[in-house]
Amino acid sequence: MQMRHGDVWIEAVEEIPAHALKVAPGPRGYVLAEGEATGHAHTIEATPDIQMYEKAGVLYLRVTGESATVQHQEHAAGVIPKGTYRVEKQYGYSAGMVRRVID
Repeated sequence: MQMRHGDVWIEAVEEIPAHALKVAPGPRGYVLAEGEATGHAHTIEATPDIQMYEKAGVLYLRVTGESATVQHQEHAAGVIPKGTYRVEKQYGYSAGMVRRVID
């Protein structure tokens, strides 16, 4: 499964890398990415069915329940089915330049 949600790319992986550190949810739940331009964020509500990890600046998500919902103030909600995922910021290519997608 692969999914784009604004400037966030979510892709299924076989497993979370060894020695990845568990990330605790904050007041908004799990934050997948902060929006630089607007201050909005891609978030997932913190529930017992969701765990987030980080290794080398890359986030990993484990959904053990039926699904998780990604929310953002400027996008439709996205549904992530049960599984294990890598979460990364997307990059764009424009006229010979690689730049991060700004949401």
